[in-house]
Formats: sequence, structure tokens, C-alpha cells
Amino acid sequence: MADVAVVGAGLGGLAAAARLAKLGHHVTVFERLDAAGGAMRPVESAGYRWDGGPTAVTIPAVLRDLFRKSGRPIERYVDLVARDVARRHVFADGAVVDLPVGSRGPQIAAVDAGLGPGAGGKWAAYVDAQTETWETLRTLVLDPPAGGLAYADPVVAKRLGARTTVAKLAKRAFKDERLRTMAVHQVVAAGSLPRDVPAYGAVEPYLERSFGVWDVRGGMRSLVEALVIRLDERGVEVVYDTEIAAVHTEADAVSGVETVSGTFHTAQVAVTDLDPRAVFGRLLRHPAAEAGRRIFEVATPATPMAVTHLGLRGDVPALPAEVVLHGDPLIVITTTDAAPAGCRAWSVRHRGAPGEDIVVTMVGRGLDVRHLVVARLERDAVTQIRATGASAYGLAWAGHRAQARRAALVQPLRGMHLVGSGVHPGAGIAYVGWGAAHVAARMGKA
Repeated sequence: MADVAVVGAGLGGLAAAARLAKLGHHVTVFERLDAAGGAMRPVESAGYRWDGGPTAVTIPAVLRDLFRKSGRPIERYVDLVARDVARRHVFADGAVVDLPVGSRGPQIAAVDAGLGPGAGGKWAAYVDAQTETWETLRTLVLDPPAGGLAYADPVVAKRLGARTTVAKLAKRAFKDERLRTMAVHQVVAAGSLPRDVPAYGAVEPYLERSFGVWDVRGGMRSLVEALVIRLDERGVEVVYDTEIAAVHTEADAVSGVETVSGTFHTAQVAVTDLDPRAVFGRLLRHPAAEAGRRIFEVATPATPMAVTHLGLRGDVPALPAEVVLHGDPLIVITTTDAAPAGCRAWSVRHRGAPGEDIVVTMVGRGLDVRHLVVARLERDAVTQIRATGASAYGLAWAGHRAQARRAALVQPLRGMHLVGSGVHPGAGIAYVGWGAAHVAARMGKA
């Protein structure tokens, strides 16, 4: 049995702690803030509660595996609700596509209905082309505990199409600019440039069509609370309001962690759920940190979209769970946040046109809710990052070579493991959860 110190109670830290405790290790979680969740902590005001970070789940099997492998099925704790429509796309010319999930045929019909005959077939061909890429990613990069090293393999890189980008892929596939924006909008919303994202970043539409898009009933706070309950059931102590200042080593292995107040906690294993720039820049006291420092010091956070949280009362328009208003600024509306009875809570994320009143901008896009707003909270990108010390979207993409170098550093020395949105396998609930599974697989049973 190893003494494990988990630094950070975001999704990655909580998931790793739950898995390691089930394997028989003695786990303690240290969290700088007064509550768990990291970027998934909610934002609350006037009885409304909005998700502060991720708003939906793809590849729900990762979460189901997490709860099953830590002791009990997820259904005992939270409800995952499948969307019929992944999102509604609204274009500047008035075209609308309600893009369903689950199968190819309905997507073709929906895109044809919104963008004209033949558009659906082109969209389906683009999504179909990601099948082989996904299988390569899953079997060689995502499933193996050390799969991040495969990015550096030239054969794997070729199979993944690493020499091209999402931008080039979409440009080759579509003459219709509306289809191109459908293909790349998630990359833009997540704070990267399509020209910087390797072609294998185009698998997301395939994953949504194949595995669906899922909301967590009650918001992401319900998922965080469920994991905290699992930790309590497994005897894991979560220590809040405690910041870790250093990870100490001895004989090229982790020996413990030290708090900012100078208290030392012995540990043979340290799992950090933090921005990797902080881990290699100040936490890890070992020569191995220098390689990570060189690689990550040039990285930049993936800039979150500014968000306007709205509390609405009255005759609120009935919208799908997610609506994308394409144009400048790009606007993404999610409608599944928690609200008092008879009210609705929306989160309006937007990128571009700083200084505009986004609620007024929405009027020009055909959506006027000005008279329904009873609560409003603004959060720009800086506010969001400062709240938790990192971007919910991890680090911005910077091409395949940067991805390969970063992915090789999730275990820089014996007993040291990095998880979270800023490291391999990447940002998003499924990928962060996958990273926690890798830690458990590398350590094994006590």
C-alpha cells in the first residue's frame, strides 16, 4: 500500500483518488480552495446555479467505468440524460440545423433540411472519415496507460494524419462555409485555432454521433458531489483550504508534499491535478522538472469564452440544451442550468466583440430576452482562470509535435503522476477521466 497525496480536487484529482483508494492505497486529497470541483465548481446568484466549466459529457462510458471501478455504478449517484439534439446551429443567413446524435441517417436528413440537398451527405462523409482515426487514437493512444508516448511514433502520427490540421481538413471537405464552421466551432469555442489543431482533433463530431451528448441532471455539481461521496465511502480524507507548495523527492522518487505553511506529509506517490506549468515551474523539486519547464513554459492556456450567466423569468423561449449562433461574435448558449421553480437559467458564452452587451447582440441574432432577465453575472476569461488557477480547456493546441512532447511528461519520475485538462489525454470530462484511469493502471493494486 502506498501513501498517495493528490494535489487538487478537480475532476482529475477526485477520479484518481477514488480509483486508487479502491485499489487499496492510502489517499489524501489536498485542495487550495474551500470546496472540490476545480473548473466544475458552479456559479450561484439569486437562487440560480450555473455550471462554471464543462456543460456536457461525451463518451459516458469513461464516467461509468470510473464509478464501477471505484465501487458502485454511477446510476446510484447521478442521472446522465442523453440529448436528442447535440446542439442547434444558427447561421447568419438564417439557416438552422438541429443536429441529432446517435446515427448517421438522421444527421444527413437534418443537415439537408437546414443547409440544402447534398449538404447532409458531405457532412456524413466528413464524420465517417474519422472512424479509423478514432480507432487509432483509442487503441494506441488513449487506452494504454503509457499511450501518450505513441504520439512520437512516426507510424502512429501518420495514421493519425498529424501532418495536417483540422482547418485544412475542413477546407478540403467543404465548399460551404457553414459546414466548415460546424466542423471547427468546438475548437474555436475551446480556445484554440483550427490551424493549430492536428487533424485527429476532428474526431469530436464522430464521437458525438456515435456515443451521444449527455447532460448531468442537476448540473456538474452533482457529479462533483457524487465523487466526494465516493471518496468518503472509501475512507479518503479531503483537506480543504490547504495549498501545496512543493513535491519533495529522495533518490529520484517522490518522498512527500509540503504545504505553504511548512507542514510535510510523507507520500510515496503524488498525483497533481494542476496546471502543468505550475507543477514543473514551482512544485516539483527535482532535476526532472527542468525538461517539463522547458516544454510547458512556452504553452498558453486555452482562453475560455467570456460568459454571461442569465437568470430568466417569464415566457422564456424553448431552446435545445445548446444553441450555437455562428458569426462574430461566436455565441454558444446552454439552457440546462439550475433555476428556481418557474424560471430558467442560461449561460451565454461568447468569443469576439469585447465590450458589447451580449444580450443586446443576441437581439440582432433573433433572440430577445432582455425583458426576461432577473439575474445576471458576467465572467471574462481572466476571472474564470483566476478562480481555479487554470483554464477549464487546458492548454491551447500548438500542433502535433507540441502535443507529443507534452504527452510524454505525465509521469516525469517514479511516484509522480500528472492529471487534469492541461496534460495528456487532454481537456474535457472524458479525457480527464481517462487520465485518472491511466494513473490507477500504472500503480495497480496495493
